[in-house]
Amino acid sequence: MRKNNNRLIGLTVLAVVIMHILAESNLLAPIWSRILDTAASLLIVVAIAYIALGKHANVSILSGSRRELTATSQQISSVNLLGGTKLYLGPGDDQVVIDASFINIMGGGDIYLPAGWRVEDHSLKLLGGVTDKRGTHVTGPAPTIRVSGFLLFGGVTIRELPQAAISAAS
Repeated sequence: MRKNNNRLIGLTVLAVVIMHILAESNLLAPIWSRILDTAASLLIVVAIAYIALGKHANVSILSGSRRELTATSQQISSVNLLGGTKLYLGPGDDQVVIDASFINIMGGGDIYLPAGWRVEDHSLKLLGGVTDKRGTHVTGPAPTIRVSGFLLFGGVTIRELPQAAISAAS
């Protein structure tokens, strides 16, 4: 896995250098030069976030990802740049605590939970947010998901896990 991380870092550096050279050349109109510089900066931010969150992070750049998880205590990390991540969690007991870290830049995440889960929001939001679309909120002992991270022009939506998905998991 280390070799793949080194390759990703090398390709990211190469892409940023090429974008910067093109932006500084006189080959493009000034607006395209600014767009390339901005894209290079965002790519650097995503690469740093990926490295900081670790090798198990979901990274979605102009794309999406889907991940089905068992309800055991664990940490999930997701970096979304103009993309999104869908996380599906199964039922869990009262001791389960899952930490979900998001870095969303004009991207988002959907977390699908079975009934009875508690959601704690510890994220830093700038023109973004965390929305719980479930009809019920849990008090007392319950499995918990902690949402943390940085949301810039993006967000995280908590949704009820469809009954068909619960039946298939059992």
